[in-house]
Amino acid sequence: MTRPRSMLPPVESRLTGVAHPRNQLKRQLKKELATLTTPDTAIMRPSLWLSVTAVPFVLHVAVRHDTTLEDMDAFLREIWMECCGHLSEFESRPTKYETITYRNDSEEDFEDDELDTDSDEEELSDDESWDDYAEKEPERSDFPVMSDDDWEALRTRLSPGAHPERPLTVTIREAMDGVKDLRYEYDMGTTTRCVLKVEAELTLPWPEDRTVRLLARNARPDWVCRECAEPATHQCIMGECWEDGYAKFCAKHARTHPRKAHPREGGDAWMIAPLSNSPRDPCCGYFEHPSSEEDYVW
Repeated sequence: MTRPRSMLPPVESRLTGVAHPRNQLKRQLKKELATLTTPDTAIMRPSLWLSVTAVPFVLHVAVRHDTTLEDMDAFLREIWMECCGHLSEFESRPTKYETITYRNDSEEDFEDDELDTDSDEEELSDDESWDDYAEKEPERSDFPVMSDDDWEALRTRLSPGAHPERPLTVTIREAMDGVKDLRYEYDMGTTTRCVLKVEAELTLPWPEDRTVRLLARNARPDWVCRECAEPATHQCIMGECWEDGYAKFCAKHARTHPRKAHPREGGDAWMIAPLSNSPRDPCCGYFEHPSSEEDYVW
């Protein structure tokens, strides 16, 4: 049984198409950015160069100073994450005891007609009000009368992990001011996580309609088949194999693995999925779309 090679794959520039070793990437990308040619309509703008890491996967991205977390969320979903429209959030830790969460602040409201009306609750008579009904309930001396604000203040005081929430309309520059990184999570069930760091501040030419650009992306990891050490093209998505972390197979062994390892579950072909160049793989039936990055390349 063979584990994948531990060597990190090189990172491919989307400016020149050249693959660079990771320890040379920043130096090479700086040279490539210095010779970047863009349309005359592009405007020079203050920018941030970010790395987004979920080992062994990495993206290098340029963003304008006015780029919001919402813009970055859309980018990460399209390049790496999106499968079923799950929730996502960013998180920063300005101090050891403080955490700030950035997420969408909109919540779906249930319509009255969506509520279950077939309940066994006691109905009021025509001459009886809800106030009259409430007076029938025994008063609980152990349950203090508190406003919503009082309860929220109490929750904040009693919970060491309580932290403020802010919307995704905050700019990346503001969210990363004074912190070394931002954490990003997609899907609160089978969660995929990555870390954003500022690599440099630059001034770059931007088309008016763009706020995020992909500078570089890791080459596809050089996985090997755990049965024969040939290049792997597929993986098993069954829980015990997926959690094992190296249930990756060549085309030949991908065909035989389900029947061999999972006969009780039927041993069917759906248990095998193609490998992709994303940390989301193979959560929740994720499927890679190679063309998704085209709109983000200079």
